[in-house]
Amino acid sequence: MISKEELRQLYEKDKLTTFQISEKIGCCQTTIWKKLKEYDIKPRLPGVKRVEISKEKLEELYLGRKLSTWKMEKMLNIPRGTIHRKMKEFGISTRDLSESHIIHPKKDFSGNLLEKAYLIGFRIGDLGVRKIYPNSRTICVASGSTIKEQIELINSLFNTYAKVWISKPKNNKINIQVSLNESFNFLISKEYPQWIENDRNTFFSFLAGFTDAEGNISINQNMDYYGLGNYNKKILFNIYKNLNTFGIKCRKPTQDNRKGKTNSQGYKYNSNYWALRIQNKSNLLQLLLELKPHIKHKQKVKALNNAISNIQDRNNGIYKWKKTSSI
Repeated sequence: MISKEELRQLYEKDKLTTFQISEKIGCCQTTIWKKLKEYDIKPRLPGVKRVEISKEKLEELYLGRKLSTWKMEKMLNIPRGTIHRKMKEFGISTRDLSESHIIHPKKDFSGNLLEKAYLIGFRIGDLGVRKIYPNSRTICVASGSTIKEQIELINSLFNTYAKVWISKPKNNKINIQVSLNESFNFLISKEYPQWIENDRNTFFSFLAGFTDAEGNISINQNMDYYGLGNYNKKILFNIYKNLNTFGIKCRKPTQDNRKGKTNSQGYKYNSNYWALRIQNKSNLLQLLLELKPHIKHKQKVKALNNAISNIQDRNNGIYKWKKTSSI
């Protein structure tokens, strides 16, 4: 560690800043400040050395380029204390903690209600969403999957708004994460959004997002099938109610009594699972046609189109699906 004599030479005689000294000897700047106090070396007063820097230059670096005062100290060879003092003199407001840690730019949500409904449906089914800390202005969205198309879909949903991080595969699983701004606050809640019921399109866009995350569209022995499952009973019953309201008749969701049981991976279920199923071909065809404009998952788009084609063929007396097809 740096000796008192060496520190006095660098700081008092060579007039280096604490940042320059920390860079020179390979430690953090806080350590240098502690050593100044320990060795009873008086810190230089702000303003002893006249600094010529314009308001425009500070605004360009701090507001325009979003540089931290740490980086500005290194670039300008001016102590951070002086930079802060000059910013105060010029009336340049400092960024809060959240803004100061934003490395990549983030765009506001588009405001499109169909997109919003889809994202909420998908979030309830497959996304973890949280604030990094209570007063954070950053919304962290994360998920993981062994299915490549699922990762590709999540990337496509958010990559126009912020930089998306995707991990390398580990045990065939890929993790994905993105940090969004506060315009995505609507993704934090996992509650069913009542406003989607005001319009047919917003409801089916929501259901498409939920289907892309949790749904199953399949053909088994020439029979077409739609299934949707979740642990949230309330959400599935709301979907059931609205499907019937929009003329798609289906039975009430059924319960799988798995609470307290343990699966093959040793995971213990904390609650029962609920499932909604539709097999009647006329109601199923109507549902698939409603979902078709909104479904985005590549595999499910393919499964949906196969099922629509199969129902139409069956209506025309054509039977071609013998093997099970399920996605």
